[in-house]
This record gives sequence, C-alpha cells and structure tokens, in this order.
Amino acid sequence: WLIEKTDIQRASKVRSTKGLIVHAFGRLSAAFLNYAFNP
Repeated sequence: WLIEKTDIQRASKVRSTKGLIVHAFGRLSAAFLNYAFNP
C-alpha cells in the first residue's frame, strides 16, 4: 500500500514537472517568436 502510494506520487510529480518544463519552453518560444516578428 505504501509503495503504491509513493509510486503514484512520484509519477504525478514527474508528470507535473515535465508539464511545467514544457509550459515554460512554450512561453519562451512564443515570446521569442513574438519579438522576432514584431521588433
């Protein structure tokens, strides 16, 4: 039961971290594109 709980928590933490990184890179690339097309 404890192992199941910790595995689920670790998996959700990895997923949220990966989503956060993807979101941050998306924001950065959008800002760069916006700056490149609107100097």
